[in-house]
Amino acid sequence: MIEYILLAALPVAAYFGWWLARTIQQKSASRKNRLFSSQYFQGLNYLLNEQPDKAIEVFLELAEVNEDTVETHMALGNLFRRRGEVDRAIRFHQNIIAKERLKPEQRTRALLELGEDYMRAGLLDRAELLFSELIERDAHTPPALRSLLEIYQQEKDWPEALEQAERLEKITGEHMGDVMAQFCCEMAEESLAAKDLEAVRRQLRQARRYHPECVRARLILARLSAQEEDFESAMDAYEEVAGLDRDYIADLIEPYLDAAARAGGMERARAQLEAWKQDYNGISLTLKLSDFIAEEQGSDAAGRFLIDALGNKPSVRGLDHLIDLGRDGQLPAGSGDDILKAVTSRLLQREPRYRCSHCGFSGRTHHWVCPSCKRWSTTKTIHGVLGE
Repeated sequence: MIEYILLAALPVAAYFGWWLARTIQQKSASRKNRLFSSQYFQGLNYLLNEQPDKAIEVFLELAEVNEDTVETHMALGNLFRRRGEVDRAIRFHQNIIAKERLKPEQRTRALLELGEDYMRAGLLDRAELLFSELIERDAHTPPALRSLLEIYQQEKDWPEALEQAERLEKITGEHMGDVMAQFCCEMAEESLAAKDLEAVRRQLRQARRYHPECVRARLILARLSAQEEDFESAMDAYEEVAGLDRDYIADLIEPYLDAAARAGGMERARAQLEAWKQDYNGISLTLKLSDFIAEEQGSDAAGRFLIDALGNKPSVRGLDHLIDLGRDGQLPAGSGDDILKAVTSRLLQREPRYRCSHCGFSGRTHHWVCPSCKRWSTTKTIHGVLGE
């Protein structure tokens, strides 16, 4: 009888043992979660009170307690990087990578973020190694390629930049032709400086294959043609540029007319300026036409032409030129011309000539790649009273 009672009590004892172990485990997990919650909010409190060093220590300790905090750590590392505190960001991301039980996708994500930290810190060689490793693993390949592309642009390693751009276009389907054409133009500029003219022509052909409407490739070709004393070809290239983008007329007028004079093609050039005037009323073109009119019809006619043009589109540069005509006795001079001349000249010296259409960066020098946002071909001539 006793044996039967003991046998019947076994399931009850097993259930009681399971229940007791589960209760103890839940209480332990509850205490652990309370500890985690307390430390987590303590770390946030340090951040809000601008005590980042103490916050870092708390969050680093949390990683030892709970691996689920990895995403939080990466987000905090990114926050520090955006604030410019790159050393702290590196410390966070290195601590994540040091964990042995990370999931593969968490480790590669941390490697990507650490590479971004190194880039921000100017440690380009370390960043390059990390991004190359990610690409070999086929992990986060598009962002790693974009970062490598930025590194090679900073280092002016144009062949490598071209290779990464080609890979990025193949993987993502993103059109990179205009950017790749710019890399070819950079190499062409270097070859032109080294007087390797055959390499220049090869690189310009490659640029036009990537981007058939590449303005810069034609401008370099025009300079190359002029250097080889093929001035008619130079004129052809400049005219192609004006046909593609009227905004470049202000920059090409002088070299275009110089090539025309050397080629004996001033009549062609004069007619071309008139044709451009039909749909482009920039002040550089207007001033050059006024010079032609002065040669052909005299200074009075040139002055009247300029006054009419400025009446339709006021321009400080045009006014400055008009005052010069008056001071030279070619127009009636007003009593306040000297003062007006000084004011306009000062304004022109201070005003930028070019502005990036993407970020608004402005300056007096044209840049193919914007110094601020690093976009290609976004810097254009400024239009308006104080510009073109």
